[in-house]
Amino acid sequence: MMILAGDIGGTNCRFARFERGADGSLTLLESVVFATAEVRSFSEIFDHIARYSSGFSLKRAERVVVAVPGPVQKGAFAKLANLPWDADIRALEGKAPGVEFLLINDFVAQGHACRTSAVEAGLVIREAERALNETVAVIGAGTGLGHCASVPDGHGGFIVCPSEAGHAVFGFYGAEEKEYESFALAHSGRPFVSGDEVVSGPGLSLLHRFITGERLAPKEIAEKSGLESQTVRWFARFYARASRNYALSVLPFGGLYISGGVATKNPYLVDNEWFRAEFINSPAKRALLETIAVGLLRDQFSGLWGAADCC
Repeated sequence: MMILAGDIGGTNCRFARFERGADGSLTLLESVVFATAEVRSFSEIFDHIARYSSGFSLKRAERVVVAVPGPVQKGAFAKLANLPWDADIRALEGKAPGVEFLLINDFVAQGHACRTSAVEAGLVIREAERALNETVAVIGAGTGLGHCASVPDGHGGFIVCPSEAGHAVFGFYGAEEKEYESFALAHSGRPFVSGDEVVSGPGLSLLHRFITGERLAPKEIAEKSGLESQTVRWFARFYARASRNYALSVLPFGGLYISGGVATKNPYLVDNEWFRAEFINSPAKRALLETIAVGLLRDQFSGLWGAADCC
């Protein structure tokens, strides 16, 4: 079976062709990455990728699965976070009769990826025994903050549960953090600060601006900052707090994975002692948190593997 898988982000679009063998195994045949800003609509993307290779033609696929940043309605439509256009998979059906189409949340794809070979190139952040047949969670910062849990169904399989927890209120404590909260509120003009505004690429830029006064893009901050940077220390602590809060919500005794471009491209932002200390910083549940393994997904195509695995 030939599968065309896509992973649309606020910054980049990734597409790949996979072949699923008779034994259920997936083989990645070819891939392409381009800036999301190169296209002006969801349907235009598929004309765009066909220019890279004839293999990406919709008519050559048997199934097309596209992961997008936002809650998906009926497997077909989504209002996208951090993008000026919506996604409607039904607009493609007339272009390739007979092809099966599916739209999924981008972190549903990450939840599936945790059960594939995409985890093999990962980095261990916290050592702990991963229990078999238990919930696995994913959290990831990119243009925004995503969450997902892969929960056993009791019959040897699993159910992937999407979440919009990135838009929940982010908790600050201590005088310095409260100053930052006031700064972030003044910047956004919103009634509260969400995790999406703190643990993300834009959040890294805003934090660095608060600490240093410099207005830099996330990539510039990552290139110039080291482990002794106050920006890195604060961001690692915030990322760990978001990870801890989600772990306490879904109890991922099968492990918690970090994904998303912020940490994938800059592992030191989470592979440090500030992250590890904050992750288990819970007076009531420290012992429980110490049993949860944390890893970093480093395969930039993990979302594609997960999307293809949905078929």
